[in-house]
Amino acid sequence: MKMKEGNKKVAAADVSEERMKKENQELLSVCDLRVEYTSGGNVIHAVNGVSFELAARTTIGLVGETGAGKTSIARALLRILPDHATKSVTGEVYFKERDLLKVPENEMRKLRGKSISMIFQDPMTALNPVKTVVDQIAEGIRLHHLNMSKRDSIHSAVRMLETVGITEDRAHEYPHQFSGGMKQRVVIAIALACNPELLIADEPTTALDVTIQAQVLDLMKNLQKELGTSMILITHDLGVVAEACDTVAVVYAGELVEYGAVEEFFDHPSHPYTIGLFGALPDLSKKVRRLSPVEGLPPDPFNLPEGCSFAPRCPHATDSCRQARVGMTKLDENHYVRCIRCGRED
Repeated sequence: MKMKEGNKKVAAADVSEERMKKENQELLSVCDLRVEYTSGGNVIHAVNGVSFELAARTTIGLVGETGAGKTSIARALLRILPDHATKSVTGEVYFKERDLLKVPENEMRKLRGKSISMIFQDPMTALNPVKTVVDQIAEGIRLHHLNMSKRDSIHSAVRMLETVGITEDRAHEYPHQFSGGMKQRVVIAIALACNPELLIADEPTTALDVTIQAQVLDLMKNLQKELGTSMILITHDLGVVAEACDTVAVVYAGELVEYGAVEEFFDHPSHPYTIGLFGALPDLSKKVRRLSPVEGLPPDPFNLPEGCSFAPRCPHATDSCRQARVGMTKLDENHYVRCIRCGRED
């Protein structure tokens, strides 16, 4: 889905209004993204026709179980999937009117870290253990600002560390000298050092305790607001989604099964899988002996079901669900569900 701009000239008095409109336009548009891997001669269908849009200065949450395909989606956007295992990547990924899947690799290198950055899942392995944290940030800054001196890049890196709450006196320390939460702050500083327009955060709070999780989320939200960055937040934590996201996309077996505004998602969850996720959450207002987990296991990506991927686990599944692929149903302007129980498909 490619964004279109009118050819009509805008009068000087309307420039500010036009700028505001542009800020609300799509920054990223993903259409029918598919990723396949190979392993032992078998094909793994990791991402199966994912489509979503992200407006400037907003956050979309990709929610789902481990192995659902969330990280494969993120890595496909940046084109950093493992070459030895990737069989094919198809679809369209438009970032500011350019299809990232067709951009030459030398141009993608310029985009990564500068226009699009990623916070990887484990801060313990994302940092170089033999370089100081300030050097690791400065290295990225110099890479994208070729005319900047080493001294200026170090100064800029120190300022970035201070922005994420790490004082200058700790800038020349090594990763092993920092706690898990502080390492995550360093990783965030690296990702935001060049003021990217899009930040992809892959479960940035998973390895942290609850108190540090809240601090890191607050930090990310404040920096996002200050820098005007859009974000794709990958998580399995619905509390994080409620706290940080504008839009939610529920990923199951490489597909989006529910997609819409965060208010609609929490007020009217509609897909049986989404309802099951909410049913598995503890509720302090109810006295229950056990939670209600989603029964069964996700399907084998080597051999996905013919019909609805969730049918083997769904309490409402019928023969129709098992026989044919299910498309997205539009419930309202900001809410889509992949389920035949939710009305006529568009």
